[in-house]
Amino acid sequence: MHLFYPSHDIALSIGVRHFNPPFAALKLQDDLAELADIWQREGKEDKIAWGWDYDTRTLLNKTYKTKMKDLPTDDDLKALRELSSRKTTVSIIERLKQEHDEFRGIEVPVIIDSEASLRTYMETHSRYVLKTPWSSSGRGLSFSHIIPKDTIVKHGAATIRKMGSIVAEPWYDKVQDFAMLFYVGREAVEFIGYSLFDNDDSGTYRCGKLMSNHRIEASLPSACATAKKALTGILGEMFAPFMNKSWEVGYVGIDMMTFRSEGNTELMVNPCVEMNLRCTMGVVARLYFDQNLTPDQTGDFYITPASDYTTLSQLDSQLMTEHGSKYRRLTKLTTETMFMAYVVIS
Repeated sequence: MHLFYPSHDIALSIGVRHFNPPFAALKLQDDLAELADIWQREGKEDKIAWGWDYDTRTLLNKTYKTKMKDLPTDDDLKALRELSSRKTTVSIIERLKQEHDEFRGIEVPVIIDSEASLRTYMETHSRYVLKTPWSSSGRGLSFSHIIPKDTIVKHGAATIRKMGSIVAEPWYDKVQDFAMLFYVGREAVEFIGYSLFDNDDSGTYRCGKLMSNHRIEASLPSACATAKKALTGILGEMFAPFMNKSWEVGYVGIDMMTFRSEGNTELMVNPCVEMNLRCTMGVVARLYFDQNLTPDQTGDFYITPASDYTTLSQLDSQLMTEHGSKYRRLTKLTTETMFMAYVVIS
C-alpha cells in the first residue's frame, strides 16, 4: 500500500494536477519498486505516500480505493508544496543562526526574485550555487565555478520568470554529506536516525553508508546534537497544522553537510542544505540497517544506473563473485532493468 514515487519532486516543481513523469523517472519507479518493503513502517496500517502531491493522492484514491475524506485536501497539498520549497530551508537556517551560537558562521541563503538582484549577488560573491525553489538529486543546481556567467544569468532569469524566484547561497568546501531523518506522525515529530551518503558529481544519490546511528553521530561535530534537538522542535511547530488528521505527513529528511572554511581546519556544519518532505534513499538505507544488521556491522547501500541490462547483469555477477553472501541485490534484474539497488556488507 505504500507508494514509491520518485517523480514526486518533479511533480512539485511543476505544480499541476495531471503530470506525466519522464521515462527515466518511470524506469526508476518500476525497477526499484521492491524497495517499498523496506521503508514501510511495521505495524502501521496507514497508507503513507513517498511524498504528498496530486498524483500520489489520485493513485491512493483510484487504485487503492482510499476515500478522499481520508486524504490531503487541495489546501493541504498546496501548503505542503510551499513547505517543500527551498524558501523553507532559508527560514530554518535563519532561525538556527539566530538561536544557536554553533551556526552563527553560516551564511543565510538569499531568495532572489529579479535578474537585477541576481546580477548584484553574482558580483558580490566569488563562488556560489544557485538553486531552483523545487528540485532534488542535483537537478536545478548551477555552480559558479563550473557554468559560465552568461549561462548562469540566462538560466537564473528563466527560473525566476517560471517559478517566481531562485535561491543563492555560497559554495562550501564540503567534506561529507549527511542527513537527519524524521517521521511526522499524527501526534508528534519523531527523530528516526541519520543518513551518511555520497553523491556523484551532479548531486545524484549513489551510495549510502550502512552504520549504526551511534557510530554516525560519533563521527560528526558536536554541533549536530544542537541541530537535532532544535530541528525536532522546529518541525513540530511547522507541521502542527497537519497533525491529528486521517493521514500522516510521513518521512522528512534534512540534508546537511560538514565543511571547512578558509583558514580553519575545524569542521563546521551546515544544518539545513535542503529539506526533503518525502521518503528518501537515506531513509531506505537507515531502515535497511536497522532491520537487517547488528550495531557493530557496517556496509554500503548503492543505487546504480546503467544504459542496458547487460551492464547490470555483469556487475551483479562480479559483485557476487567478489563478495559472496556479503552482497545482496535488493531489486529485480530483468532484460528491461536500468537501475539496480544492492548492499555490500563490510
